[in-house]
Amino acid sequence: MFHFPSSKPFHKNSSIAPLLSWDFAHPLLQKQIEVGEDYKSISTLSERFQWDLELETKQLLRNNYILVITDLSQEIVWVSKQFETMTHYPKNEVIGRKPTFLQGEKTSTKSLHLIREKLSNVEQVATKLLNYRKNGEAYWCQVTILPIHNTDGLLTHFMAIEKEVDC
Repeated sequence: MFHFPSSKPFHKNSSIAPLLSWDFAHPLLQKQIEVGEDYKSISTLSERFQWDLELETKQLLRNNYILVITDLSQEIVWVSKQFETMTHYPKNEVIGRKPTFLQGEKTSTKSLHLIREKLSNVEQVATKLLNYRKNGEAYWCQVTILPIHNTDGLLTHFMAIEKEVDC
């Protein structure tokens, strides 16, 4: 028999069961693991391409921002784990594709033109886009795209920082 500090006995047949710390910790622990894995992946890419990246990527990941890294041809080379939660596309289905596959009929051509113009001038851009999940459901996404340079000052990639927002 187990006794809680209240001195009331706990029996196996009791309808009251103690809450295990795992009941509370599991979702938080899982989130920390995902953030750690994503951060490690970004750090590996940063070392590999010698990025001069002064961005708090770990803090962005902790705050549920989605990170997408594309090469210079704007093909996706990496996405954070939260990307699948927002878009319903698993990582293996998006690597090598351009992010435009998320856009559709009602996506603003004005926003797309702004993105193209800023990226062609190697400038940061921020806008709100109407994107579409794998099941066709539309959602609004605040996106900021940053050019990433290496330590020699050469442009190597782009990073999109995204968060689902209300319209």
